[in-house]
Amino acid sequence: MSQKLINIVRDLYAAMPKLDWATYESHLHPDFRVIEADSLPFAGTFHGMAGLQELIGKVFGLFSEFEPKTGTLCASDDTVMVWVDMKLTGLASGRTIHTQMIEVFRFEGDKLLEIMPFYYDSELIASIVE
Repeated sequence: MSQKLINIVRDLYAAMPKLDWATYESHLHPDFRVIEADSLPFAGTFHGMAGLQELIGKVFGLFSEFEPKTGTLCASDDTVMVWVDMKLTGLASGRTIHTQMIEVFRFEGDKLLEIMPFYYDSELIASIVE
């Protein structure tokens, strides 16, 4: 099952820049949520497809450049963790940063239940959108 989940996560990363919502919708659990840290300018818990679209709208509204590059993926029976190097440019500030995060994808069966990103330096991210 873990390789299947890794493949789903890879498909989701490939779908994001194209805003391929059909791919996301095909993999989402009915109780899907994304939990973003309170220290981020896009903080909150976002539920379902509408919540995911709201979050992506917020993120794309803050950054003129948002380039996540996935590194190592590791998985268990219900979880995939992804090391991500990110290049971000603040839309208002024009400043560019490079930072890292780990995203944790939790599944129920083969449906994505939750995404919880852990940012290495959320203050740095916030500093380029102010």
